[in-house]
Amino acid sequence: MQVIKAIGQGGFGNVDLVQDASGVQFARKTFSRNQPLDDSLLENVLKRFAKEVRVQGSISHRNIVPILSSDLSVYPPSYLMPVAAGNLADDIDFDRTLGGNFIAALSDIVAGLDELHSMQIYHRDLKPANVLRFPSEHGSLYAISDFGLISLRESRLSVLTRTGMRKGSDYYTAPEITKDLKSASVQSDIYSLGCILHDMVGTEERVPCGEIREAGDFSPILLGCTRRDPTQRFKSAKAVLDAILSIEFAPSTGSSQESIDFIAMLDAPTPAPPESWERLADFVESSNNSGDLLAILGRLQVDRIEHLCSNAPAAASRIGLVFADWIRRTAFNFDYCDALANRLDAFFQLHDFETKVECLLALLALGTSHNRWYVERKFMQLCGSEMDDNLAKRVAIHFRIAETDVCRMVDHLESSIKVSRSELHPALVKALGDICP
Repeated sequence: MQVIKAIGQGGFGNVDLVQDASGVQFARKTFSRNQPLDDSLLENVLKRFAKEVRVQGSISHRNIVPILSSDLSVYPPSYLMPVAAGNLADDIDFDRTLGGNFIAALSDIVAGLDELHSMQIYHRDLKPANVLRFPSEHGSLYAISDFGLISLRESRLSVLTRTGMRKGSDYYTAPEITKDLKSASVQSDIYSLGCILHDMVGTEERVPCGEIREAGDFSPILLGCTRRDPTQRFKSAKAVLDAILSIEFAPSTGSSQESIDFIAMLDAPTPAPPESWERLADFVESSNNSGDLLAILGRLQVDRIEHLCSNAPAAASRIGLVFADWIRRTAFNFDYCDALANRLDAFFQLHDFETKVECLLALLALGTSHNRWYVERKFMQLCGSEMDDNLAKRVAIHFRIAETDVCRMVDHLESSIKVSRSELHPALVKALGDICP
């Protein structure tokens, strides 16, 4: 490899732009002791570097930077990554709202975090400089990089992690991991996510490792991400995105008083009783006002849906059907799709097959019409070979009713996320084989 130029450096690595004999360029990260490190810890650090290269290299996700190859048998070890077009830190410096598209960037970060957290892997050093921008077929996408501080939950490298991080050294670090990196959790990454959101929408300077308290529409979200007590933060990265979506769907002045009353019910600190959900079901089923539906369904967050499904399942099924139909009939901003998909997934957890079917069809329509990889992938996960046989038969009937429309959507899905329809449940595969040319 020929070194073209240095790109950057971190605590334990230097990144260079390199080029192979064919002229193909890569970003190569090489281990380097760029911060004080006792010789007694070097072997431990090298072991963790190698372990985390293998962990990152085993993850295949669009919003996580892939490792193309590595050389861990020599000193210093190194690995190759694709060359990024830029990073979020520089993009925010140029335009903090990213041309008004900051929610799209946050959606990409959340998608990557959701994948990591599903495997109990925590980043611990999430910041704009570690979020890289790459060109994609639909413009650009952001992917999480720099796994230098990532730790598997079962890691026991206590000697190294006791070195911790110097308080105040990083404006994105959760307070509980400044002394001991073993305290990392989903909530420590959510703290960092809140700091990134603050970079985009905040109005005041923030104190490192502190709670973000300031006025504005995003005030409760910023505080919910950065509470000093990790147990008081959002429970998942997806919940943060869901809350942001509800702000974007704030009611317009044209909403009816009845709609405003229901929105107040949804925004109340405690969930509504079952009879209130029945009244809401009556309202959304009969409403012909698109503004009212947008204001109510747009603010129906996942935690409220989960409460609704548990405590008023009959009303939940009725509202879920309206919600799925609304998704299929509405053209949304691309940035909103991931959070909407998570709400469909919450309704999908109902036992009612009719609601499940409509949610799956809405996911397929939403993902393929908006070219959103996260949504298409969720549809594939729910409709795989492990899908309930009877549910698959019900979906297959709808496939046969839709005919060419569903064929077009599945064709798009295969091209978009590079999957095969053969990975779907056999009943769906057979239906597609019968109706698609």
